[in-house]
Amino acid sequence: MRILFMGTPEFACPSLGALIKREQIVGVVTQPDRPVGRGRRVIPSPVKGLAEENHIPVYQPQRVRDPSFLEEVRKIQPDLIVVVAFGQILPPSLLVIPKIYAINLHPSLLPRYRGPAPIPWAIIKGERETGLTVQKIEAGVDEGKIILQKKVVIKLSDIAKDLEKRLAVMGAALLEEAVRRIKEGCVSFLEQEEEKVGYAPKITKDQAEINWKRSCLDIHNLVRGLNPYPGAFTLAMVRAKMLKMKIWRTDLLNGNFREAGDVCPGTIVKIEKEKGFWVRGGDGNLLIKEVQLPNRNSIGSYDFIKGYSFKEGDILGRRI
Repeated sequence: MRILFMGTPEFACPSLGALIKREQIVGVVTQPDRPVGRGRRVIPSPVKGLAEENHIPVYQPQRVRDPSFLEEVRKIQPDLIVVVAFGQILPPSLLVIPKIYAINLHPSLLPRYRGPAPIPWAIIKGERETGLTVQKIEAGVDEGKIILQKKVVIKLSDIAKDLEKRLAVMGAALLEEAVRRIKEGCVSFLEQEEEKVGYAPKITKDQAEINWKRSCLDIHNLVRGLNPYPGAFTLAMVRAKMLKMKIWRTDLLNGNFREAGDVCPGTIVKIEKEKGFWVRGGDGNLLIKEVQLPNRNSIGSYDFIKGYSFKEGDILGRRI
C-alpha cells in the first residue's frame, strides 16, 4: 500500500522502520526542526533522520491544516495514513484524503488514558498493566474505533523511558499486523466503551513536585513516571540556598526502621553507606538513590550526601 507516515519522536521509529521493509512509504510527515538542550541547537526529529536515511520525502508543515500541505497530500495519493506520536491533531480535511482511512498507534489500552501522555500517567497512577491500541482516526482525540489491542505488564521497577522503549517495539509489530489486516480486508472494528474513558493530559512542571505527605508508593510512582521528563523534584536547602533537586531513582526496600521521636514527612531519617538516604513519606520511608541539582550532572544519593554535607534530621520539601 501507499502509506503516508506521520510521526516525530524516537517512539515512532520502530514503527516506521517496520513499515519501510514491507510497504511503499510515499512520504513522512514530522514536526518542524526545533531547538533543544542547553545550547538550543536546532536538530531534526528522530523520524526525519530515519526517513532521510531511507531516501523518503519528508514534509514538515507548521500546521497540517494549511491548504498548501493538504494539496501536497492530495498529490501523493496515499492509500493509508499511519500516525505514531506525531504531535498535531489531524483535521477532517486531511482525514478524507487517503483512499482507505487513517490509523493511529496509541500507547495505552483505549479508552484508558486518551491524550498526549499515556505512558507517564499509567505509571504515576500505579497501574499494573497498560498496552497498545491501533485505532481508526476519527474527529475526537483518540476516540476512534479500535482495530487491535495488546496488553503489556508494568513492572514496579519500570521508569517511563524503559516502558516507552518496550511499547515502541511491541507497537511496531501490532501496527504491522493491523496494516496486514487492512490490506486483506479482514478488519473488525470495536467501539470504545465510554464509561471506561480516562485522560492523560500533558504533564506540567508544577505536577512534578513531590509531596512527602503522600504514600511512599505514590512518590515512587511519580519519580518513575517522570523519568526522563520532566523529572520529579523537591526543594532542598543546599549551602544556604533553596534549590530544586530532581530525584531520578527511588526504591521501596524495607524502610520501616524505628525513628526517634516524631518525624515530619520529608525528613532524612537514615543515611546508608553506598545505598543512599531514606526520607520519611506519609506512611513509611523511601530510599532515594539518584538525585540532581540544577546545572549539575545526576549523582548517586550517597555521593550527594557526602558532597553537600547533608545529615540525618535535615528536611526536604516545602515548609508548610
